[in-house]
Amino acid sequence: MRIRFTGARRGGLVEVGKIVKPQGVKGEVKITPFAGGGDFPADSELFLLDASGRARSYRLLAARARAEAVIVQLAGVDDRDGAEALRGLVVAVALADLPPLSADEIYWHQLAGLPARTSDGREIGTVRDFLLTGARPILVVVDEAGREYLVPAHEEFMTIQGGAAAEAAWLRLTPPPGLLDL
Repeated sequence: MRIRFTGARRGGLVEVGKIVKPQGVKGEVKITPFAGGGDFPADSELFLLDASGRARSYRLLAARARAEAVIVQLAGVDDRDGAEALRGLVVAVALADLPPLSADEIYWHQLAGLPARTSDGREIGTVRDFLLTGARPILVVVDEAGREYLVPAHEEFMTIQGGAAAEAAWLRLTPPPGLLDL
């Protein structure tokens, strides 16, 4: 299973990146996607979220990839001062605008909040966060006492179970020996 990383889900929106700085003098901004590219089709709608979570909608005029970032031009942002005002805002897209997944993929926001259990059914906790490391993404699972378990996000250690109409989805973990004993 491959996880496509997104930020948190906020209603009908999903966080996908952050504006890190203006780019040039014509109002473009540099977005650092949370992970894996930044598929922003022209004429799509991006939502910029401020610290309070309030969303402002912008039409995307143009986008081009640059190393590990995406340079975008937003309608109504015509100069560097306008672009500078957007620095630090979180970029979100509508759920319906996320690219489709292949059969072996899942979006991070679909894992967040799932209960995690061992293969023998023992409740471990709830998936609360993820960490992007150089080697492999890590799931943060928190139990009722607030203890965190860091589990490698790899099909060797996790599978999604249930999710049918009669059963809620949950994450089956088979962590490396000793991981849950720490």
